[in-house]
Amino acid sequence: MNALVFAYMLAMPLYPVNPVQQDTVNFMNMHFTAAVTGPNTVLSTGVELSTKYELMLIHPIVLRGAIDYKFGSVSDAQYPDGYLYGPTLSVEALYYRGTTKMTGFVGGGLVFSHYDMSLSSAAADSLLKYENVTDVGFKSTMGYRFTAGLRFRSVISLEVNLTDLRPDFIKTQSLGPSVYAEKHRQTRFNDIRLSIGFLLPLKRFY
Repeated sequence: MNALVFAYMLAMPLYPVNPVQQDTVNFMNMHFTAAVTGPNTVLSTGVELSTKYELMLIHPIVLRGAIDYKFGSVSDAQYPDGYLYGPTLSVEALYYRGTTKMTGFVGGGLVFSHYDMSLSSAAADSLLKYENVTDVGFKSTMGYRFTAGLRFRSVISLEVNLTDLRPDFIKTQSLGPSVYAEKHRQTRFNDIRLSIGFLLPLKRFY
């Protein structure tokens, strides 16, 4: 991963002569993106919509807070058939360099996920009939994310994100009247996300 980040930094746009005056990063942005997420060990290809708030702390560091909403279908036969959806919160620090035409970013940070699961009717009936399972889901968990991206004319973005999350898959089983037990299985979501976005400047850099 370090080699990938280093290679990306070498491929960034050339430094401007006066980076503070000529770079295209605004002090504050609202950033809206739509993304496709690659398949992992649990989910098929999915979609994700994001809203991000960005603040330049000090040149050339940007702090970004975001909320993503993910939707995907379960593709692994080890898990019951259904759909996974829910929000992910993240905080990242981004390092940028660029010119008026194009700016490059690399960075990373922490993410917090809370996914719900909606079972198909057949899967729900089968779990209840054969295992007395009344509910399934994924435990909320912390993870991390790496980001690399390009911005064009300071308003159009293209980004690639690598996210690692390891939530427990939980089955809630009925053992009798008002008696329940939970079974946990650790999972691993290694998402690769490709997104395109639009930036709305809230405060420009002068």
